[in-house]
Amino acid sequence: MKLLQHLIVFPAFLVLAACGGGGGGSSSGATSGAVSNDIASNASSSAQASTSSVASLNEPEFQDLDNSGEGFGFLAGQVVRETLFTSAITGVEYPVHIYLPPGYDDSQRRYPVIYALDGQTLFPGLPYLLEDEGVEAILVAIAEGPDDRRRTDYLLPGARDYFQFIVHELIPFAEAGLRVDTSQRTIAGTSFGGVFAGLALLMDDSVDPVFHNFFAFDASFYQHPEQTEQLEQNRYLASAQLNAKVFLSSALPEGNDEFVTLFEASLAERNFNGLTVYRDRFQSTHGKITEPSFRRAIGQLWGNDAN
Repeated sequence: MKLLQHLIVFPAFLVLAACGGGGGGSSSGATSGAVSNDIASNASSSAQASTSSVASLNEPEFQDLDNSGEGFGFLAGQVVRETLFTSAITGVEYPVHIYLPPGYDDSQRRYPVIYALDGQTLFPGLPYLLEDEGVEAILVAIAEGPDDRRRTDYLLPGARDYFQFIVHELIPFAEAGLRVDTSQRTIAGTSFGGVFAGLALLMDDSVDPVFHNFFAFDASFYQHPEQTEQLEQNRYLASAQLNAKVFLSSALPEGNDEFVTLFEASLAERNFNGLTVYRDRFQSTHGKITEPSFRRAIGQLWGNDAN
């Protein structure tokens, strides 16, 4: 089964080349009743309670779409929620899709969960890739908000609030009623989204981290390098222990390889204890880097290439 014969979403990866920029920084299934009922009964209270640790916030709001689960018949798994989630932290409405792997209802196991940025172009492509690679994981796709929020949310300084939105609002909402292996919680992004994945590594709690795997594909690390370096230094001063797996990729010959390499080298120079960095380069364009990178990363974590 050829991917491009079944999904028109992957040509939309080309949008990322314009939005995030490559080439060295030139600026450029039907809904499951049992599962969905569990989610619906728990999500509101979980999402609202999650903001108690964030001062002076209104409660987040969400609106389930009427067409939840429709239009994804080529997936063996389930799309159990399509939601418009309004963050009280950023004040922005984000479309969110939640995918469960095949056999979820017939199992009691806990599954890895991937939070994928740029859901407006990468969903339902990423769930397809999970199934194509035989990897069973939950996937939460977060689309960008209005007015091209990618630059605001994925880069500093706005990335700080966006990270708080994901941690304190989205995760409790998305995982309510689901069997999640929290030791395998992953954040994934490409281009500007890859920058955010790198920043999330450095912003996460040094004692009780939320995420353990970080996918940064052809990340536009030419953006605010001094601020990123300062964030890295602050993280190292907080603790030299960083138990995480980072997957870095770059597109050749005209992607962000130079800047991804600099980020990799900076992490290596810090010599964090417990940090494992996987590095890949692909003959690809910046806009098409997500597919080979995602396949490789999930294969190394949970597939045939896993250690």
